[in-house]
Amino acid sequence: MNLRLRVSAPAERGEEFLGEGKTIDVSQDGASIMVDRDLGIGQTIKIRRVGANKEALARVVGSYQNAAGSVFGVVLSDNQINLWDIVFPPAAALEHAVLRSLLRCVACGRLEVSYLNEFESDLFLNHHSVPRLCGQCGGWTTWTRPYGSVSLGSDASASGDSAQWEAQDPELQNLKNRSEQRLRTETVGCIRNVSHGNDVVLVSSLAREGVNFLSSNQYPEGASIEMAIPYTSKAPNIFSLVRIMGARKEKQGGLTEYRAAYLL
Repeated sequence: MNLRLRVSAPAERGEEFLGEGKTIDVSQDGASIMVDRDLGIGQTIKIRRVGANKEALARVVGSYQNAAGSVFGVVLSDNQINLWDIVFPPAAALEHAVLRSLLRCVACGRLEVSYLNEFESDLFLNHHSVPRLCGQCGGWTTWTRPYGSVSLGSDASASGDSAQWEAQDPELQNLKNRSEQRLRTETVGCIRNVSHGNDVVLVSSLAREGVNFLSSNQYPEGASIEMAIPYTSKAPNIFSLVRIMGARKEKQGGLTEYRAAYLL
């Protein structure tokens, strides 16, 4: 990620301004940064995020040259300071992960390094978004790639607004050919329809090829509708075109469960 920085060094009387620069990549423990002057290995510096009103002490631990200039590796003195405003998951999240990407909650803007399992990766690769629990919103929201950012793969490089992601499992390329999997869930969706307006529905299951949802409104088999999953009233939603493939009347509540397929 490219984040603007100001770098200074502690001095006997205040601080010595060293220069301005940017991050090349970031982690919970530090970053690779490019600064418009030389820094010494072992030197203690203070890093300020331009426009974010955040700062932290760091130590320079290495350097190398690239085509644009000198890049310095720095380690934060206190990695509990969230200098980059990105949530990094615990190591346990790696256990069943096949895809790692930097994702953004469309409801609150929270940035999180996300380790997706096989099912979540399948949804993400096909629909460019994935429903996930947001710790800040306190519920299910839609997550997409942040604009102008790259994913934080193990060898990711800064490349403007590249939308590449880093696969951690070579079998990722075969995900689309695997047997279908369905996830039972209870999240909220919204159907945008000329007849009914915005119809907020309960989504009962998710799969790569489509969804099941419950509604009191009637949708004929074969009808094409626009649907957002999950749905939030606090932010713009991503609507996808789906087709009603079948319906089953629930015995209780007067609702109908519909089976819908994504139109890719």
